[in-house]
Amino acid sequence: MVLINVYTRNIKIKYKSTPFSKATFLVLITELFTIIFSFIIGYNTGGFWLKQATFYEQPKVSLLGDYILMATTNNTSPVVCSTYPFFKKRLQQYNFCSVIKFREIDHEFDGKNDEVIVEISLNLYNFTLKSINLVLPIKYQLSDLCPLKMQSLIFYQYNFQQYDVVTELKINAHLQFFQSSPILCSIRFSEIYNFPVIENKPESKNYALENIMEKYLKRNFTTHLTNVYAVTKTENKQTFTLRLLLKYPEHHIYYNPGFWQILKTAWIQYIAIYILLAWLSRKIRKYIFNNRLVWYYEDSPINKKSNKHIYNLMSFI
Repeated sequence: MVLINVYTRNIKIKYKSTPFSKATFLVLITELFTIIFSFIIGYNTGGFWLKQATFYEQPKVSLLGDYILMATTNNTSPVVCSTYPFFKKRLQQYNFCSVIKFREIDHEFDGKNDEVIVEISLNLYNFTLKSINLVLPIKYQLSDLCPLKMQSLIFYQYNFQQYDVVTELKINAHLQFFQSSPILCSIRFSEIYNFPVIENKPESKNYALENIMEKYLKRNFTTHLTNVYAVTKTENKQTFTLRLLLKYPEHHIYYNPGFWQILKTAWIQYIAIYILLAWLSRKIRKYIFNNRLVWYYEDSPINKKSNKHIYNLMSFI
């Protein structure tokens, strides 16, 4: 007759002992070893507690409408163009800017500008440019994971060669976010730097470039130009044109993670180590109990059924 396996079941055997026996002490030690040593291994191997986390987000950037352009020439008189009342009131005679254009472009129509085009034309009057500085105040906003609102700057500086007579300067660059400390994430917007970098006050020290940059670089969060490529052009004309094409890519932001995010990351690592050590502890206990290296009482269903069968047989006799 051919037999096939149609059903199986396991027999559960219990090993019992007194509370202060060697068997109880063995089980307690192996369990504590598994729990505590899993934490020790996870902590000492590094990366157990998540101290910093990162995310990518394209910021919402927009120009505030103000600007400062300062240039030096072979003449003692500088070139100063600005929308701030201080310059219009005191340095209007040095304003040689004839055309100023700003164009912000949102290619994806998601409410976030992808690039900005700035074009400024200067009347040279037979002057030769030596250097040029451009400052554009902007609004910068992050809204996904760590909400942030701040006012920042776009700053660009270019020094011309000594004998170059440049009439056009084209700049292509990316705006990048720099941080000297992690962003503190919360439900509300962080507005720690949501105030003007250039204060609209009558004191001249507020508009000096060295003072502006010194105060600006004291911030923990700033914006700078990266991947800057400049192309100069020389033509026989009396005007100089500065054209800046600035793109706003996704920015890499790092922040302090919250308690539950730290716990979630640590828990996954702990469980992975715990499973391995628990398997090892189980093998050790199995070897000890199977070879009866400690005293215990075996509570088996087979023994109970055998004793019950003998009892019924004796009763029948």
